[in-house]
Amino acid sequence: MSLLKKIFIISSSLLLVILFFGGIYLFAFKKDSLPIQSTQSSAVNVSKSNSLIAAISDGPVLAPTLTGDGSNVKYYSKNDGKTYQTDLDGNNKKTLSEKTLPGLESVLWSPDKNKVITKTKFLSGYSQFGFYDYSTSTGSLLSGNIDAVTWQSDSRIIYKYFDSTTKSGSLNISDPDGKNWTKLTPINTKYISMTPIPKSGLLSVWNSPDANTETILGTVSILGGETKTLFSGNFGTDYLWSNDGNYVLFSSSDKKGGTKNSLYLLNNQGKDYRALNIPTFASKCIWSKDNKTIYYALPGSIPDNSILPNDYINGKISTTDTFWRVDITTGEKTRLVDLDKIKGQLDVTSLFLNSNESFLFFVNRIDNRLYKMSL
Repeated sequence: MSLLKKIFIISSSLLLVILFFGGIYLFAFKKDSLPIQSTQSSAVNVSKSNSLIAAISDGPVLAPTLTGDGSNVKYYSKNDGKTYQTDLDGNNKKTLSEKTLPGLESVLWSPDKNKVITKTKFLSGYSQFGFYDYSTSTGSLLSGNIDAVTWQSDSRIIYKYFDSTTKSGSLNISDPDGKNWTKLTPINTKYISMTPIPKSGLLSVWNSPDANTETILGTVSILGGETKTLFSGNFGTDYLWSNDGNYVLFSSSDKKGGTKNSLYLLNNQGKDYRALNIPTFASKCIWSKDNKTIYYALPGSIPDNSILPNDYINGKISTTDTFWRVDITTGEKTRLVDLDKIKGQLDVTSLFLNSNESFLFFVNRIDNRLYKMSL
């Protein structure tokens, strides 16, 4: 056999061996090395499918919500203010509005999810509310003297108006564009939170949470009348009504300027005061449709000297959360996700459930993306 022929046979044999073992490598290892959707380094590293907790938005979001029929999710982009819709897994993304909204601060969806009240902060530092109806593609700016708004129904809003001439404030009800308004009651508290009490003709109003200020929860008839005090005496308090309006969940600081925060319950008459002994914020909770179950994120990694809730609201601190639910009739608490299933830091806010409560949606304040968790 010639030398050239021997070299050819040896080279061919070596090539076959390389191809054989290369094929084994690709089969055994390549499947595990498929890239998953990336997130910021401090956020949860998960893909959009086959995960207990999955990121379902490509970037930071604002005001995520279910569509009116519950079949999809829609949200504003925190980067440019454009509006998008996806299915519940974050797929089949489509654009609802190409209009960019620089300076967009907040969005409040109407109950039917077809209209919004937006708040925009301009370069001058001046903020203004606006109204937009997606079903008619029409909108308008609201008065510049409005500093708080909530939806009363699909066709009416309630807002706090400050009269710069008389230096006095009032609660008013009107059409979403500000027309056909009626004064409900005078109010001179500067910063307020408010929401209608479900299945009632009442509006609940309280001064925005501050650990150094006593919080006073009041109610006023949507037909008009004086504000009545429902509850007071706690500091840094924030409220979340049950879907039937029979109970309100609230979180409060342990004392004036306190460093601890916990959950409590109160009925709609201001009675049946109960401590749930859960150290979290109302903003990390959501009521179930059964009105007895509360899903909540339990925060960790809070520095001992933090002033709560101020340092959290102001973004001075972030939390590392775990997921739980509590039955308010028995007090039984149940962990929803084992610690080893949570990879990375989750600071949970803006919670909502899908129609059959098989998924819990939330925004992670670490990367401001929208996530979904299977229940």
